[in-house]
Amino acid sequence: MYKQPHSVSGAFRAPPSVSLPSRLFVTLAWIGLAPALPAKAQSSDSALSASPVVSEAAELQKALEEGGIAIQTARPGVRLSGYLDSSFVDNFIPPNARIPTRMADDGIPGGGFNFNAVRLLLEKPLDDQNRWETGFRADVFVGQDAASMGGPDNLAGLGTPTEAGNARNGSSFLLAEAYASFRIPVGNAIDLKVGKFVPPLGFEVMERPGNVNFTYGNLYTNLIPEMVTGMEAVYRPLDWVETTLGVLDGSFNAARAGFPFFGESTNTLGNAAAYLFLASAGFDAPARNARLMVSGLYGPNGANPPGFGLAPSLPGAGVFVESPLNQAAPFFLGDVWGEWIPQAARDRLLLAWETTGGFYEGVGAPGTGPLQSSSWIGASLWAKYQMNSLASAALRTDWIHGSANEILSDHAGPTDIYSVTGTVAFDIWENLLVRTEFRMDWGAAVYGTPLSPMGALLFPISSGPAFLWAVETVYSF
Repeated sequence: MYKQPHSVSGAFRAPPSVSLPSRLFVTLAWIGLAPALPAKAQSSDSALSASPVVSEAAELQKALEEGGIAIQTARPGVRLSGYLDSSFVDNFIPPNARIPTRMADDGIPGGGFNFNAVRLLLEKPLDDQNRWETGFRADVFVGQDAASMGGPDNLAGLGTPTEAGNARNGSSFLLAEAYASFRIPVGNAIDLKVGKFVPPLGFEVMERPGNVNFTYGNLYTNLIPEMVTGMEAVYRPLDWVETTLGVLDGSFNAARAGFPFFGESTNTLGNAAAYLFLASAGFDAPARNARLMVSGLYGPNGANPPGFGLAPSLPGAGVFVESPLNQAAPFFLGDVWGEWIPQAARDRLLLAWETTGGFYEGVGAPGTGPLQSSSWIGASLWAKYQMNSLASAALRTDWIHGSANEILSDHAGPTDIYSVTGTVAFDIWENLLVRTEFRMDWGAAVYGTPLSPMGALLFPISSGPAFLWAVETVYSF
């Protein structure tokens, strides 16, 4: 089971019958860049029909083999795919300010062009056969998204500053996934992953084009692990049920073993072994138009990252930064999300929701006083409507809450932050996507000016609203 399809009927993902000039005009008109163009559209009808090429090739190969002529055919193997994603983003906030609860390259002050990412995916997926088999996946991001995400496991470019909170480096590198997969033909088959991979938590994904909106939501940016390192086993007891169990290193987004967390190069936290245990269950509707995913992540001795603060003296560091305040104590993160494509809407409408929350009992300055507890919760709703084969419209609303000992970056809490995002997308060509987006965030200390090198927000601190306007272009291959 993939993390989520985020899709509507395949009929609306096919190349539209509207001519390219007409599609370009509609796209430019929607984003306000073509007021003077003539409103002239052309149309043509193209029928899609099944091609007999595959069956004819099979018959030809069979005839040649019967005649004693050996034909070597290509078999499924390694696949290469990816995309190039660039954008123009304008945040209407003061110069040198930050929106710490947004992904870094979604919160840059003023207007500017971003090279979000070139993403390269190299994989040999497992097939549908219940047999012994092996495969692999390697997923690489280069660009500003790599600088914003994946800390502390990313490699920043030579620009400064290089830390995730102010990431603006177009040459940053992130190895998002790198794992070997194995199929064990026991029962309905057990699939094992060993290495670095994306967990089943969270409705949104790292790949911007795979999400309903262009910018990342507050839940994904502040409360959900992007990547984990370890091993997980996936098993389907029934055709519509998928279960996952995993044992992971004790951190989000990085392998603890060998990584110097404040001088520590072992998988320990407060002199205790730090492991995370993952469990999830996914349920598909019989018509495959709805999905429910329930996941939990438990660490008996904590997790680091995320980096927790110690209110009121020290703000939280967020999910991408380790913290010297984290100690060995129970940690739990739960996440539930679901999606539904109503058949009554002729498969044009996608509805989704997510709620997540957790607690950590190990916040405290090393060697001083009792440990503090921290808790957090968040919720989000999505709706996407496919108006035709060219255009779609999407809406997202979300809310996040952090306690006094914050998980939220640069906040001392308690904190409540809200946002609403509207997106209009155009599938101009089969592999060319253009989206324009408007977003508004408001709540406690939405933006402010950071004090370097501490990174703590100083006055003036604003409760917002903070507005964003963006235009994105994605070429997929």
